[in-house]
Amino acid sequence: MDPNGPDDPDRSGGQDLSIRENHAAERLIRVVQELWLARDLQSILRIAARAARDLTGAEGASFVLREGELCYYAQEDAISSLWQGRRFPMSSCVSGWVMQNRAPAVVDDIALDPRIPLDAYRPTFVRSLVMVPVDARAPLGALGSYWGSARAPTAQELMLLQALADGAALAMENIALRERADETQARLSEIEATTRDLAERHRALADSQRQNEALNELLAHDLRSPAAGILLTATARLRDQDLPERDRRRWKRVLCSAELIQRTAMNLLDTSSRQLGTLVPRLDELDLAALLQEVADILEPFAAARGQRIEVRPGAPGSCRIRADGDLLRRVLQNLVDNALRYSPARGAVHVEARRPDARRVEVVVRDEGPGIPVHLRDHVFDRYARLGDGGASPSAGRGLGLTFCKLAVEAHGGTIQVRDNEGGGSCFSVLLPA
Repeated sequence: MDPNGPDDPDRSGGQDLSIRENHAAERLIRVVQELWLARDLQSILRIAARAARDLTGAEGASFVLREGELCYYAQEDAISSLWQGRRFPMSSCVSGWVMQNRAPAVVDDIALDPRIPLDAYRPTFVRSLVMVPVDARAPLGALGSYWGSARAPTAQELMLLQALADGAALAMENIALRERADETQARLSEIEATTRDLAERHRALADSQRQNEALNELLAHDLRSPAAGILLTATARLRDQDLPERDRRRWKRVLCSAELIQRTAMNLLDTSSRQLGTLVPRLDELDLAALLQEVADILEPFAAARGQRIEVRPGAPGSCRIRADGDLLRRVLQNLVDNALRYSPARGAVHVEARRPDARRVEVVVRDEGPGIPVHLRDHVFDRYARLGDGGASPSAGRGLGLTFCKLAVEAHGGTIQVRDNEGGGSCFSVLLPA
């Protein structure tokens, strides 16, 4: 028998393991997306408990929340009842040990581990378990999987469970951020009802922004890791030439969503970095026409979902080569085109053009067909956390970081950015860069 042929049991076993691991990774990506879209804490708990059991092949799973010095078993998914709704002291519970030590707990046999309160476990089927912290920096809770026989979880199972817990922590923080943003908006509405003085409203907005800033910057660091993993997976799947068109469209949407999450995190980090004087472009020779087309391809799934078009006019061949930081400039263009799509009507178009107005400069113009920006707000659209208002815009309009980053990155290149009325309606953003 050929040891390298299809009948080789070692090779076949390795292939089966690889397939299972790929399926588990794809399942984890889908679950992280579900968590990110969850609108309330109970949905996050339910999704995470179900997925913990599924990803680890366990007979049960629990999501435990920290309540001061108590462990609250808030959600479970198991073959029989565990401890849902009950509270235990942190000092007498393995989930409390996990939160206090900010580290996973692996228990091969509950009868042999001193961290296990046996009286609480005797009525259950549990014989072995693994428990991981939900956000190890400042644990919000713990996530555990349980088995009815003595066994040690595999490294893959432990990794999947921790990745799931990290995704749940980000989703919980995202809900808290949305709630705080809603509270901020309510406060602003109350202020606007008593005064129309623009300066007073901006001072109130600044107060609310400071309340959110620390949480936003912590989130930005942690958002990048799961988003990067999803981007890598989606990109790899899209390279498969045999991928069915229906799956290709689905993975394009996943790629577009993950790109938005990562770009938002990078915008937040870079706007903070510039305030510390560390946003320094790394200049290289760039083909601006190719960069425009790349940006259009990335955002095409978002535009297609709303029946919109991205029309690119890249200029004469070779006329728009510049020295710039490709990563920063790509994100500037993505933010401007994304912003134009969000503020344009469904089935409308966004027009992107590159041209050379003179020998020393290159200009990129992004035009939308939206409601436009009132003159009195144009000086403020690049302010951090500024919102352009409804004006018929999509409810998915951004959180006021993209345009701030654009201004910082363009000025770091020695260029300028401005907004004006678009001929025929809408807004026109113009970026001038040294050639």
